Amino acid sequence: MALRVDEVRRLDERARSVGEKIGWEMRFIVAPNPEYVGLVAGPDRVFVIGPGKLADLTAYDIELDLDALERGDRHISRDEDGDPRLI
Repeated sequence: MALRVDEVRRLDERARSVGEKIGWEMRFIVAPNPEYVGLVAGPDRVFVIGPGKLADLTAYDIELDLDALERGDRHISRDEDGDPRLI
């Protein structure tokens, strides 16, 4: 079951807000197959979470990771190729 438009908008706004606080451009996105979602970071929009199936509670996991990023319990840093990675 796909997310409603208002749910996607809320999660994307939350991702953008948390991204601003931690110094990363972040977006919540829905894949062409609406059963898959993810969190991307950086100007190239590299997946740091997902894409994952909604049935696997990916949207819920993204909410938890956004909370952890906001608290400072998790971080995004660049890997050896310069791509953002959630650690």
